[in-house]
Amino acid sequence: MSLERLEIEGTFNFRDLGGPATEAGESRVRSGKVFRADGLAQLSDRARADIGELGIGTVIDLRDIGERAKLPDALDGLDIRHIELPVFDDHFFPSRPLSREEMKAAAEATGMDLSDRSLGRIYELMITHFGHRLAAAVDLIAEHCADGVVFHCSAGKDRTGVIGAFLLDLLGVGRQDIVDEYAITSTHLSGGFLEAITRNFSDAGISGNLAQTATAAPPELMHEVLDRIEAEHGTASAKDEGQPRGVEAYLLAHGMDPATPERLRQCLLESEPNRGPERG
Repeated sequence: MSLERLEIEGTFNFRDLGGPATEAGESRVRSGKVFRADGLAQLSDRARADIGELGIGTVIDLRDIGERAKLPDALDGLDIRHIELPVFDDHFFPSRPLSREEMKAAAEATGMDLSDRSLGRIYELMITHFGHRLAAAVDLIAEHCADGVVFHCSAGKDRTGVIGAFLLDLLGVGRQDIVDEYAITSTHLSGGFLEAITRNFSDAGISGNLAQTATAAPPELMHEVLDRIEAEHGTASAKDEGQPRGVEAYLLAHGMDPATPERLRQCLLESEPNRGPERG
């Protein structure tokens, strides 16, 4: 599968989710329908023209209000539906930075301690507390994929990466291809992106080891996420054979439309080229 970024000026991690074959080998994820990206605030006129030529009809912005207010998507002039779906429900990056006292009060009220923003903790909080937002994002992508959709956060790495992995899993792509597609982000977010994120987001909640938090996409982290979901939702007794498991079961438990997996398959799977009929 192709892991190359698309050359969209003002972005560092804009990619087509299409390309990988399913684990069964009979189908491939269709290209040109679903894209993933980092922030779209620095798009040039040329970039907007390129996005228009990709046939993208919907942008799903996964960022919190503090991120969106600081760097709004630069989509002026494009006939594109823009949907705001903050995965973290505006808890991580609220409209203004919270004091220590406010963060402590919020932790007591919600059960979420947001003072630890290490990479592993961010993923743990996302999977534990925001499954309903991940499910809603997958539903939206299924709803709009026929017209072309791009979903993005600030780096196109964590929120975007988890949703991308869930989509590929629902489509039947194998674990290693899913992890490879996630981990390639570290290559795309080197150099210029780190400089930009340091300049633009030093006051937007990214703290600690900036290089790791802002640019790292370690494969073992995605393995841990998928292992956890499979451990909690992946086993079934004999009487439950044929019931959803793993990622699909997790998303259904958090409100995903039961029709979404089939809608995604209808929209995004195509027959594997050069695979002829089986001969007896």
